[in-house]
Amino acid sequence: MGEKTNNIFGTLSSAPDNAIVNTIYGYISFILSGFSAKNDENENAITNRLCKTLSFKKPSEYPFYFHHQNIENEKENTSTDFAVFGTYAYAQENDNEDSPSLIKFEAKRLNSSLPAIREKEYVCGQYIGGKCVKNSGGIERFKNGRHGKDVINAGIIGYVQTDSPTHWLAKVNEWIKEQVKSPSDTRLKWMNHDNLIRSTLKGNISEYLSSSSRIFGDTIQVRHFWIDISK
Repeated sequence: MGEKTNNIFGTLSSAPDNAIVNTIYGYISFILSGFSAKNDENENAITNRLCKTLSFKKPSEYPFYFHHQNIENEKENTSTDFAVFGTYAYAQENDNEDSPSLIKFEAKRLNSSLPAIREKEYVCGQYIGGKCVKNSGGIERFKNGRHGKDVINAGIIGYVQTDSPTHWLAKVNEWIKEQVKSPSDTRLKWMNHDNLIRSTLKGNISEYLSSSSRIFGDTIQVRHFWIDISK
């Protein structure tokens, strides 16, 4: 698929150079910078309101839309917190018959008051005796195929409700290093590039990059957006 510039979306129609993906990420970062939430608020409530805001304020010329609680597997009734799809016009411009999946998003609270069994949920799920009892890990679910099978770009929204982004960056990377050394799910391969690397810090928003190998043998690129609502 070559770059298309002679259309109403300009370079946004060029999937190969990630123009539309970068536009989506930039838009989400912009919305988050003016978004407010409470440090004791429920994760689902925050994400529900965030998705409404993303849809309500989205410029009409952007050829993508947001879908809350996007079902990934109807039989297993699994869903990502929200997903971004190309519009009908975008699909036509890029020779797709259906609305193309662009990015799948998960959202997680970063809160030191969570129960001990859930404290590492940003990274991995709950395991007892080497057996997964809850496939709830933010990064892990992209690695094991529960989420985002049909995309190569994913995002995780982190709601920093206690402590600081610096504190949580150290914690998250510590938990990832534990998985590199001894993965909870032996089917998965954790590596150094699973670690989060900070790319942007502006006001109450910090952004990080990571890259994860998946159970299918390929790689998914992950952008992490953290909003500090601890105050």
